Amino acid sequence: MGNISANKLGGLGLLIGPGLATILFLVVFMVLGNTGSGDPRNLVESWNQQTGLAHLLGLLPGISLIFFLYGINTLYSDVKENGQNEALFRLGGMGVFFGILGIVISIGLNSATQFEGIVGPDESSKYTISLIAGAIQSYTGLIFAIGFSLIALVMSTNKEGIHKIFAYVVALIGLINIVVSFINFADTSTWEATFVITPITYIVISIWTATLGLDLMKK
Repeated sequence: MGNISANKLGGLGLLIGPGLATILFLVVFMVLGNTGSGDPRNLVESWNQQTGLAHLLGLLPGISLIFFLYGINTLYSDVKENGQNEALFRLGGMGVFFGILGIVISIGLNSATQFEGIVGPDESSKYTISLIAGAIQSYTGLIFAIGFSLIALVMSTNKEGIHKIFAYVVALIGLINIVVSFINFADTSTWEATFVITPITYIVISIWTATLGLDLMKK
């Protein structure tokens, strides 16, 4: 097995991790139509719309985001050695960690609702599990948005030109996600609109992290 440097592997994590998770999100929920009635609050319709392929593909984002987390840790080391505001980056990294942890846990819980042949739990239990998974992902998603915004702000102080502007744009997107998260907790009627906007923010963030990954791989 050949040797690969931490910067190259971390760069690949930033390049592939978020992008793959975004593609899988779009495939599962947009292409395969795994949104049920189109209303994320309608657990019954969403459940009835689920397919085996969507379930299997839905297991993969957690894995790709762990790869992304490695990239974030590697980027932190680079900022610590060659940049500034490494303490703020580390704080943001903790938010990203708990955000990804929440996604992994919610994927695991949702997977439990797909088990066949289990004797004991009644039919309604799967909706309860899905609701709990959604609550965990929503709250840790808020934490992720805060952490990622901090990282974007730190990178804006370590970049110049178009890369600096891009970092500010991502930080602004993170701030918008924070505000939207609080609104969603207060009013579930906004969930449907959020479900449409979220993939757009994922795409922008994935492009930005890809540029960070490519830059890291050159070092």
